Amino acid sequence: METSIDIKEDIKRKIFIADLISEYITLKKKGTRFWGLCPFHTEKSPSFTVTPEKEMFYCFGCHKHGDIFTFVMEIEKVSFPEALKILAQKANIPLTFEFNKEKESEKELLLDLYDRLSMSFHHLLLHSKNAVHARSYLLKRGINADTIEAFRLGYAPGSRDWLLNFLKKKNYSKEFITASGLFSQKSGELIPYFYNRIIFPIKNTRGQAIAYGGRSLVEGGPKYINSPETVIFKKGNNLFNLDLALKSGKDTKFIYLVEGYMDVIALYQAGIHNAVAPLGTAFTETQCRLLKRYADKVVLLFDGDPAGEAASIKAIEICEALDVESEVVDIPDGQDPDDILQKHGEKGLKKILKCRINSFGYLLKRGFLKFDKETPKGKEEIFNFIFPYLKKIDSQIKRDGYLSELADKLNVDYNSVRKDFENLSRSATIYQKESVKKQKASDKISEELFLMLAITANRDLFPKVRCDLSLDNLDDPNAREVFIALEESYREGTTSLEELTQRIEDKELAALIAKKNTSGEYTYNPEKLISDGVLRIKCRLLRKKREEIAVLIRKYEKNEPWKMKDLLVEKMILDKELKEIRKNHDV
Repeated sequence: METSIDIKEDIKRKIFIADLISEYITLKKKGTRFWGLCPFHTEKSPSFTVTPEKEMFYCFGCHKHGDIFTFVMEIEKVSFPEALKILAQKANIPLTFEFNKEKESEKELLLDLYDRLSMSFHHLLLHSKNAVHARSYLLKRGINADTIEAFRLGYAPGSRDWLLNFLKKKNYSKEFITASGLFSQKSGELIPYFYNRIIFPIKNTRGQAIAYGGRSLVEGGPKYINSPETVIFKKGNNLFNLDLALKSGKDTKFIYLVEGYMDVIALYQAGIHNAVAPLGTAFTETQCRLLKRYADKVVLLFDGDPAGEAASIKAIEICEALDVESEVVDIPDGQDPDDILQKHGEKGLKKILKCRINSFGYLLKRGFLKFDKETPKGKEEIFNFIFPYLKKIDSQIKRDGYLSELADKLNVDYNSVRKDFENLSRSATIYQKESVKKQKASDKISEELFLMLAITANRDLFPKVRCDLSLDNLDDPNAREVFIALEESYREGTTSLEELTQRIEDKELAALIAKKNTSGEYTYNPEKLISDGVLRIKCRLLRKKREEIAVLIRKYEKNEPWKMKDLLVEKMILDKELKEIRKNHDV
């Protein structure tokens, strides 16, 4: 690709560097320069500067610097030609060159493919006779035509051959199709991930389709699936609907974080456009940093069930660790935003959204529901429940304020709470240091990670395991990362250990997998080794569910005893199931 200095200078003359960067972060003018929090590293005091007269930016923290082209390349993770195209479009300047198709990068070709395919899926949803059941499903869920258009929802036909034949007719090579992220490969056969599914295009901040989510229209198999990672798509680095949320979130300066696609769409239909969702995984630090670029606050809106509560608590801790203000909308038990919209309409949903509390208040409320604040033991348990959040607070003033509020709520002396916090902090620090030493000395790993490592050495047993366990059943982040790599390898039909470890971002974890696979420790009776591991996790989940029911029983027994009957029956069933597992298996 050839271009001239004149085009670059024309773009610079039309785009004011401070205006461009203000689209990504908040800048405040001080003297002749603008200051803000650096978007390229985590910081709590502004060290990122923009000097308009020099048309340059510079960060005194991480030392990144450059002009508008450098900034776009860094912030959007694109090449110079792509940055040039983005800025030329913003400046409304036509480029005087064309890309040579034979020399276009794989990234550019994939973006073009996903854009064209999104339009095809969308057209099929709106007009194909075979998509009647898809349109009926969306109508039943109350999704209107404007929303379908805004999200460019689509339909992938039920025939497994349709997508491959469609791409072949467009003269895409088999090699390109194989690497497109649209197919898994088993025994040399390409099998599409998306068929007979509602299609949710996943877009980057510029509104370009980079991946898909698919909702099954038949029973059996996973209800939702997402594209595997490609050169244009990294799950942990993107969020569903971020492109539309940014357009509406600039004025409000906050963004709702919800669990899934349908929650985002429910809010959109209620006139609330600044909502995003993770992509089939838990909310990550990388996603939090991404939101920090664009919003001053994250409002958590997760389902009102135990899983939603756990996700809220984890997200609160991530936000606090990265100095992102967070609030929580405390949804009634067992409901999600889409349920509320269906049952109570737009007004009912907006009413719920007004009832948001700060993260500390949410944790206090959860702690008081879980434990009895009237007993000394209960007070201690509430303190321990909130401690992980308090420890992540960097501001001494903010933490002291919360400790004082906690002391008041528990009706105990502030100095006692403060002393307990300091003692527990010291103990936690010592424990962490000792744990790291032990980990390095003996490769001690969690029960969940042990199971995942055993499966990496016995890949033929994974199909059964994936039927018995899901990603949501795992708490250990390393075990979750290995499970995702195993799942993606299974879908694509790859069995190579090298290809599996390449999917693991944590290099130490990848090295551990390689080490354990060569040790031979998972070769003796692997079927029992793995089945016992699965049963132990199932037992843990059953015990956790039983504890949650016990909390609800304590909650209802005084004021709402009529709600206890079903809970007691459910607890009896869980007790029986646990007893049967222990009776028949040595776990």
